[in-house]
Amino acid sequence: MKPLLSQITSIVGESYVIESPADYPAYAVQGRTPALVVAPGSAEELAHVVATAYAAGVAVVPRGGGTMQPWGHPPVGDFLVVQTTRLNRVRTYEPDDLTISVEAGMTMEYLDETLAPNGQMLPLDVPIPARSTIGGILATAMDGPRRLGYGTSRDLLIGVQVVEASGRTSKAGGMVVKNVSGFDMMKLYTGSLGSLAIIVSANFKLIPRARAAATIACAFGSQAAAFALARAIHESQLVPVAVEYLFGPHPQPLSLSGRGESTPPSPARGEGGWGGEGSLLVVRAEGLPAAVERHVRDVSAMAERAGASGVTVMRDAAHESVWEAINNLPQSALVDGDELLLRLSCLPASLERALADAESLAARHGLGMRVAARALSGLAYLRVRGDDAGAQRQFHADLLGRWTQLALLAGPPALKAEVPIWGTEIPNLSLVRRIKQEFDPENRLNPGRYVV
Repeated sequence: MKPLLSQITSIVGESYVIESPADYPAYAVQGRTPALVVAPGSAEELAHVVATAYAAGVAVVPRGGGTMQPWGHPPVGDFLVVQTTRLNRVRTYEPDDLTISVEAGMTMEYLDETLAPNGQMLPLDVPIPARSTIGGILATAMDGPRRLGYGTSRDLLIGVQVVEASGRTSKAGGMVVKNVSGFDMMKLYTGSLGSLAIIVSANFKLIPRARAAATIACAFGSQAAAFALARAIHESQLVPVAVEYLFGPHPQPLSLSGRGESTPPSPARGEGGWGGEGSLLVVRAEGLPAAVERHVRDVSAMAERAGASGVTVMRDAAHESVWEAINNLPQSALVDGDELLLRLSCLPASLERALADAESLAARHGLGMRVAARALSGLAYLRVRGDDAGAQRQFHADLLGRWTQLALLAGPPALKAEVPIWGTEIPNLSLVRRIKQEFDPENRLNPGRYVV
C-alpha cells in the first residue's frame, strides 16, 4: 500500500488522506477496515484517485454521509474508501428554468437551504438530511413519503456525471427536462449501490414550494380500517402528496400530545390526541390554501366514515416535525444490535395483506415491530426488534417465503451472511450481472456489496 499511499497523497494532498483508518471506526464498512480513506476535492481528483486504485488492483468503496453504509454485504478484499463530502458545490443553478446541478457530496439539508430563498424545492424525503448526500440518495434510490405526489429520484433526475471503475469520467442527460434519446443511463446508475460507477454530480428538475401545507393524522383500531381510508382517498378526487401507514410505537411528534388542532369528529378532542401505539394513516396535503383546506375537510370526514378513533390536523412547526419523524423511521445509520431493518416491495393492492402477514408473524415470534409504509405505493419499511436471534431468523424466513421482494437492509452480521438479503426473486438478475461485467469486469467498485 505504500506506493499507492504516495500516489494518492500527491493527488489530493496529505490533509485529505487517512493512512490509519483503524483509528477512525466511523470509516469501517460493516466491520471491515479500509486500507486508506481518501477525500478528493474535485471531480478530476476523484477520477485520478479511482484510476490510480484501479491500476494498483485495489477496490474502491464510495462513501457520502455514511447513513446507508449498512446496506448490502461487507466489501470483499482490500479496498479504499473514497469520501465524497468535499464535493459539495452548486455547479449550475437556473431558478427561472427550475433546474440545478450539484456535486454528489452535497447534503440534502444544504440543498434545501440553497433552494429556499427562491421558493423552490427538490421533494426528496430522506432520513437524516443533514448527513444524507445527493450521491448516496441516488446510489441507493432512497425514497420518501412524497413519492406519491412528486415521484422518486429517478423521476426528478435529468443529468448525471460519474466516474467509472477505470477512472474514466462520463455523463448522461443534461440540464433540460427532455434530453434523453436511446438508453437512459441515469436510471441505470440510480439504485446500483455504487457498483457500476461513482456519482460525481447530478442535475435535477425542481418544484415550486407549496403555498400551504397540512397533515391529517387519523388513528384506527385496526389495520383494515386504516387501509379502508387509504382506498377511499385513492378513489376520490383528492391528490395528497403522501399517504403513510404507520404501525407500532410512534415517534414522539405522533403522540400528538399538546400538538396541532383537533378536528371533529374525534373522541380525543382538545389537546390530548391519542396514545403512541397502534395504526395510523397520516395524510400530507400541499398546494394552494384552498386545496389544502379541502383535503383537511374531506379526509377528516372520510376518516369518520372509516371509523377513526381520532383525527388531528397539524400545520406549521407541528406539521414539519411529524414528517421529519416519519422520514427518519427507515434510517439505517443507527440500528441496534437486536434490530432488523427490512424493505418490503409489492403491488399497491397487495400491501395491506403483506403488512398483515408481517404483523401476525412478528407477534407469533414474540418480536416488536414498527412499520412505515407508503400506503398507495406498495412499499414498506419494517423495523423488527427482539433479543432472540432464532426468532428473528425464522421471522425473516417466514416472511420471505410469502413475499419474495424483501430486502434486509440492516441487521446482525451473522443473519445477513446467511440469508438472501435482496430477496429471492430479483428482476432481470442475469441482465444486471451482464451490465456489471461490462462496466466493471475486474469487480473494483463496491465488490460484493450488491446483488452482483
